Amino acid sequence: MIKKYTSEWIVNLLEDKKQKITPSRIRIAHIIASQKGVFSPNEVIEKAMGMDRVTVYRILDLFELLDIIHPVLTQHGEKHYEIHGETHHHHVVCTGCEKTSCIDCTEKRKKAKGFGEIHHSVVFTGLCDRCHSQKS
Repeated sequence: MIKKYTSEWIVNLLEDKKQKITPSRIRIAHIIASQKGVFSPNEVIEKAMGMDRVTVYRILDLFELLDIIHPVLTQHGEKHYEIHGETHHHHVVCTGCEKTSCIDCTEKRKKAKGFGEIHHSVVFTGLCDRCHSQKS
């Protein structure tokens, strides 16, 4: 279900969209391409050791605008991201440990007059097996 995206794919997309290819953008592309599943800006900042937080956030905003990544909200409202894959899906977040897993989405892409590239996001919450067994 999850396709392996590479930093080269991200850089090619930047070139196709006529964006500057800067060392900072390449570095963030490498970090994002190495992520598995959902990631937070803070995780990217930690891996981009020494890079300015504002620069990281600006690059994440650009990557979101270009549909390279898309936001996934957790139960605390903190913005997390995921590489925009080919298969649309939703997420379930454990209310105990915040483990996140993917759930298939059977909803077809909607169209609305005056809008293009419409996305939707649903986040389910519950207890993962580990947290559920600890509660019992």
